[in-house]
Amino acid sequence: MPDHQDAPPPAGPEARPGALEAALAQKTALLEEVDHRVKNNLQLIASLILLQSRRTADEAARAALKSVLERVTAVATVHRRLFQGDPSRLEVADFVRDLTSDLAAAAGRDDLEIALDLEHLAIPASSAAAFALVVNELLGNALKHAFPAGRAGRIAVGLVDRGGACVLTIADDGVGLEGHLPAFGSMIVKLLCQQLHADLHVADAQPGVRATVTVPMAPAAPQTPVVSL
Repeated sequence: MPDHQDAPPPAGPEARPGALEAALAQKTALLEEVDHRVKNNLQLIASLILLQSRRTADEAARAALKSVLERVTAVATVHRRLFQGDPSRLEVADFVRDLTSDLAAAAGRDDLEIALDLEHLAIPASSAAAFALVVNELLGNALKHAFPAGRAGRIAVGLVDRGGACVLTIADDGVGLEGHLPAFGSMIVKLLCQQLHADLHVADAQPGVRATVTVPMAPAAPQTPVVSL
């Protein structure tokens, strides 16, 4: 009587669902681990900056550290938003709303109105951190420099999908170009726009300043910004 051997496990379509489920579970676990590690690292960096700021007596140094902390917070907000939804794409309107709330609270200016007009659109995750820092610099500049103490005003933040491009507009009715970005902040924005393959236009709105950034929503080839010394 011929020997009967156990049949090998199916190698065809019958085996694929289980393998796919295992691969998906492994990928999910890895993403959760990355999320946890990045979140903890960003929190540690922010805590160190805040600690150093509190121990620094020089006002200029404290202001510089506060700006660095705001940039770290912007990146942390992007990270949180990515891992709350599709980690491959950033829902820009939700992010801008979160960051605006954070910056407005940090500014502590009850006499400023911030109006949001945001369409729902998404950009690739590869562009998210650079875009976040651009928004942080432009909006932070308007909050800090467009309205001297005692001058009330309005900042309008707009977001629109224009032919496959994300168009961000930040406009204020403040003091105009005399409240322009500091040299370092301006350099950051220009370098990040270069990295994003984005167009940047800053104009005197009379009154105030209007900054417009147009970012492609399709992924572009990575480009490393070059800093001229």
